[in-house]
Amino acid sequence: MMQNSLFYDYYALIDSCSFLKKYDALFRAFDMVYDQPDHPEVGRRGYPRSAYLKALLYKQSANIKYISDLVRDLESRPILAEMCGFNAGRIPDASRFSRFLTDTNNSEIEALFHASGKLLVEKGVATLDIVIADSKPIKANTKHNNPKNPNRKLDKTIKIKRNPMATLSYYSYLKQPFGDKKKEFTWFWGYRTHVLLSGEGIPLVEVTLPNNRTDGKVAKALLKKLVRVYGQKKGRIFLGDAGYDDRELYDFIVEKLKAEPFIPLNPRGRKPDKTLGPHDLPLCEAGLEMKFAGNSPDGARNRKKFRCPITAGNQAEKAELPPQCPINHERFRTGKCYGCTAYIDTTDDHRSQVPRESKRFKDTYKLRTEAERYFSRLGPREVEEMSQYKYRAIRNQMTLAHLTLNLTAVAAALVLEQPDKVRCYKTFADAA
Repeated sequence: MMQNSLFYDYYALIDSCSFLKKYDALFRAFDMVYDQPDHPEVGRRGYPRSAYLKALLYKQSANIKYISDLVRDLESRPILAEMCGFNAGRIPDASRFSRFLTDTNNSEIEALFHASGKLLVEKGVATLDIVIADSKPIKANTKHNNPKNPNRKLDKTIKIKRNPMATLSYYSYLKQPFGDKKKEFTWFWGYRTHVLLSGEGIPLVEVTLPNNRTDGKVAKALLKKLVRVYGQKKGRIFLGDAGYDDRELYDFIVEKLKAEPFIPLNPRGRKPDKTLGPHDLPLCEAGLEMKFAGNSPDGARNRKKFRCPITAGNQAEKAELPPQCPINHERFRTGKCYGCTAYIDTTDDHRSQVPRESKRFKDTYKLRTEAERYFSRLGPREVEEMSQYKYRAIRNQMTLAHLTLNLTAVAAALVLEQPDKVRCYKTFADAA
């Protein structure tokens, strides 16, 4: 807790300045969940851990990108420095903050993040009936993310200097002119921050990983963590975009969590629906009705296989067909001349049983836009471009970013008793 100066009336200053009122409420929210020792049991006491954490929370909330800028800001605001827990004129230099981020175990900051989430759930500010999954890219601090760099490396098999945990993946794709179906992707080296949100937009669990981890696999791990932290709850609804369209994830949600998945099908890699002939068999490119060739199981997936009728049909069927492929398809005249094949997916699993055409699915899926709003709030906080290099420092930075938004909700709803402002991270302390 801050030791109030003898030379000014602290509470009069807080009441007269919405800026100081905001961070007073944020730090009081921090004190409600902070229960860790401020100093090591042995050795020099140094600066309090809580002071470092409060200063870094201020850095996130005030959208200060570099630690050196944070130090200059605190030196120019002695009252705010005392609110954090430092003595005015004795602010740690930037290297101490960087060392704190690198040396602190992520589990220690994550414990504060979970404590704030459980407090919000306990007070009814957040609920666990709906869980929304999403992720956001984080660009590593490297010259290889500069598109003007002539020596930029785009080989995903290598490790880049100073960011060995960063991986290469696409950032977005550029829409091409009308009629051009080819997509042009932009690439970046970095990580992704994954989060599960409540229906109110409160972050519940999070993790920051290299960019090559699939959303479906990460969501499964986050759901396990959600159960460990907040407990099991049957009938919960899981919302995710098409990136979470993973058969293993569906099975886990339904069978282990006893929850409902609301996930659209991923159009990537999907082939157009087969055109069927008069006997409900697929038509080949030449317009001939294909021949059923048995089932083709692939793990938990089941498909029906169909072949070119000219090569797979019986003698009576071949007598009514041309001896050669009408369009001279390369599969008919090269290699083993096996002819064309087609498959129809007949898997009856949890993925296929999601009622995506129902009104309930469409109305419920609209709630996923809360994730977009959450990341728009998180976005300005050094998310898309990192100034740190060490992987632990980056993970700690992102956990602090999520913790800042949780503490904003605690400050608005519980400290200032304005629950309608839990998502107003800039103005939650402004006068109504």
